[in-house]
Amino acid sequence: IVLVHDLLPLRYPQLTPLLSYHLIYVPLVVHRATKILCNSEATAKELHSRLKVPLKKIITIPLGYNSKELYPLKLKRKPFFLVLGRHDPHKNIVNILKAFSFFNSKEIELFFVGPFDKRYTPGYQNLAKDLGIEKRCKWIPWVSNKERLILLNSCLSLIIASFWEGFGLPAIEAMACETPVIASFAGALPEVIGDAGLLINPNNQHAISDAMKNIISDSRMVENLVEKGKERIKNCTWEKASSIIEGVL
Repeated sequence: IVLVHDLLPLRYPQLTPLLSYHLIYVPLVVHRATKILCNSEATAKELHSRLKVPLKKIITIPLGYNSKELYPLKLKRKPFFLVLGRHDPHKNIVNILKAFSFFNSKEIELFFVGPFDKRYTPGYQNLAKDLGIEKRCKWIPWVSNKERLILLNSCLSLIIASFWEGFGLPAIEAMACETPVIASFAGALPEVIGDAGLLINPNNQHAISDAMKNIISDSRMVENLVEKGKERIKNCTWEKASSIIEGVL
């Protein structure tokens, strides 16, 4: 039995010591596996189309979240948008920065929380400087679970504008904290979020910017998204994931 989270190393190959592992060993393993567990239909379809894995071998099991660690704190929202995750190119940080630069308000900030990458992070920071928004961008390499909970509960919105996600767990975490989500329509994000978030074209900087502006200006829309998110995460439990496994293995 093999668990496949995503095929990002094959979709966006990078010249690292692990490249041969991803190109040769991973396809060999999935073809020899009896069953393959995936966390989304998007990953399942890509396994089938890219690696020619028979659909009958693939079982989709959506991820869950821990309600004891992620929950609403009812904090006052602060004027910042939040981006969680690594600084890999597929996270689309360049377009997020350019979209954010369309804002005239100096009161709104953009927080990037995730491990720095010497290959990419300096370039992003230089771009923020060139765009004149470096003072409104905060780069935080690490936070504790408690700090993460507070950030998710106090941001205006979580932004996941990735070019592809195998699942998009931060979206579930944000909805669990009653925080609206701006997400791209790529990969598994539409099936994870449904109509409980603002789905945008990750290649369209103005669409990303407009979504941010809507979060700021349309309180009724935000309330609607939050309510839909609360309903959506009711099925996002590890107990449900476990029951699916028990039913098929």
